[in-house]
Amino acid sequence: MPISQFNKDVLSIAREVKAVLRGKKAERRESERAQSKIESRKQERRNAREALRSKREALRSKKQQLKKMRNAVGIGASKKKKKSLQQEIFELERGLRATKEHRTQHEPETGALPDFVVIGAKKCGTTFFYHLLSQHPLVEPAASKELHFFDVLFEEGTEWYRRCFPKPRWKDGRKTITGEASPGYIWHPLAPERMAGVIPEVRLIALLRNPVDRAYSDYYQRVKNGRAHRTFEEAVQAAFDDPTHGHLSKSIYVDHLRRWSGFFGDEQMLVLKSEDFFGRPVETLKVALNFLDLPEWEPEGSELQKKRNAREYDEMDPATRRRLEEYFEPHNRRLYDFLGLDFSW
Repeated sequence: MPISQFNKDVLSIAREVKAVLRGKKAERRESERAQSKIESRKQERRNAREALRSKREALRSKKQQLKKMRNAVGIGASKKKKKSLQQEIFELERGLRATKEHRTQHEPETGALPDFVVIGAKKCGTTFFYHLLSQHPLVEPAASKELHFFDVLFEEGTEWYRRCFPKPRWKDGRKTITGEASPGYIWHPLAPERMAGVIPEVRLIALLRNPVDRAYSDYYQRVKNGRAHRTFEEAVQAAFDDPTHGHLSKSIYVDHLRRWSGFFGDEQMLVLKSEDFFGRPVETLKVALNFLDLPEWEPEGSELQKKRNAREYDEMDPATRRRLEEYFEPHNRRLYDFLGLDFSW
């Protein structure tokens, strides 16, 4: 082989080797850049979570201060302080929303989980409430109203729960939200801790009805379903005889709400009076929309005529009602102290 040809072949091979080496270097640099971006995004998410946690703690502290101030003797002389504190709370809430929006925009979608859950209580209007809320243009309903994941079907796993919700979509520059309503959650002993582990940032809504009326309505549903075979008075007496009987204890709302407050902050829970919702559904719905950071909206008039699960019962014996009112009265007072609201039951 001529020397000139040999030299050409060597040069050609050398160029190919250099090209391969350059390609590997380029691949390595690209891999390093990609890894750097991944680490950067992870750090951004960590920073966003930390900022969100810090702002939530600050907001909780301010709200506790305001609650103490409202309950203090002689609060009339503290109006200026109250106003200042309320303004600080407003600013913190606005900052909290901005932080959450920033985090949502920079985190990849990992699947649907509920933004809100109506946790109860049973026979307090949750079906009608969830129906109206689901009509909002930015609310996507779950596969069914009551999923019972956190009380009955928890062993199905989180992925099963995800599949019960639609993925969020964008409408008019806003992201849709989704949620469910299982009214048995409120008194299930494991539901709060389970929920905090799966959806720690969820918004919780509880509708509470006069405990005497709730217990009576619940009794009649049990009769309809063939699960009650004695009179209401007999059922009440059995509950008095056995304190562990759940028929009346389920209406002692404060004990259940205290358990939930051990896992979720005050800013994550909205408690509504069912009688207000029954009498003024539009006004009550506005309170819920504000709590969920949704724009104002009103359901169609035809939807408001759909009184869900409304049934007529025989009038309760007056003596039985008085007995139950006396029983629930101290528990209701504890509830009012806990909420800072008087439902006048």
